[in-house]
Amino acid sequence: MALPRINETLNFTMTIPSLGKTVKYRPYLVKEEKVLLQAFESKDTKTCLEAMVDTIGACLDPRENINVSKLATFDIEYMFTQLRSKSVGENSTIFISCKDCKEHNEYTIDLESLNVEIQSNDNIVDITDSIRVEMKYPSYETMLSDDIINAQGDMSVAIDMIAASIEAIHTDQERFDCENQSEEEVKEFILSMTATQLQGLTDYLSNIPALKHNAKFNCIKCGVENELELKGLSDFF
Repeated sequence: MALPRINETLNFTMTIPSLGKTVKYRPYLVKEEKVLLQAFESKDTKTCLEAMVDTIGACLDPRENINVSKLATFDIEYMFTQLRSKSVGENSTIFISCKDCKEHNEYTIDLESLNVEIQSNDNIVDITDSIRVEMKYPSYETMLSDDIINAQGDMSVAIDMIAASIEAIHTDQERFDCENQSEEEVKEFILSMTATQLQGLTDYLSNIPALKHNAKFNCIKCGVENELELKGLSDFF
């Protein structure tokens, strides 16, 4: 007689921020936590990102047919915190330095209270009177690419990120889907811009939604009131 299997029921639901789609999921299990811990201990960025994406994919209802690596970066951050809250515990304890005396203060975050605010963000950027760029949120697949992870220098990273975030280029007569263009062609298009024209694209990426939390506490040593914004997955664990 086979042993019983546990924790296979999809007991929980969450809404994917960028899609507004509600999906069912289960907590991650010991076998998946083991892979995550090994990835985090490696301190290798690509290994960590791949482990997170794989874990989320394993815990989602397969009938939803969600390609996790194609989701926006803030989707992954939000979904992982929801998984962790059901798998390890609803609270995450971190240490924050006081802005005045630099004392490390213990701070507890309720992971289930976290959310992503998506505000109106026009994805069409005018480059000239006749050329417009249609942008998209960068996906975790983009973050996993060797070009992004191994890029050297801020400008190189910026160009790679912008290139991966362009959906299409519009003229008055035609729409050029960037999936049908080579990566080098898209980068050459970006490099042909002036700094002012490029600013419109970087402004779009600067305003991408993110997992955020406003942390407030009084320092345990000097009593000074601290307030700061936690942003991005690394700030919550």
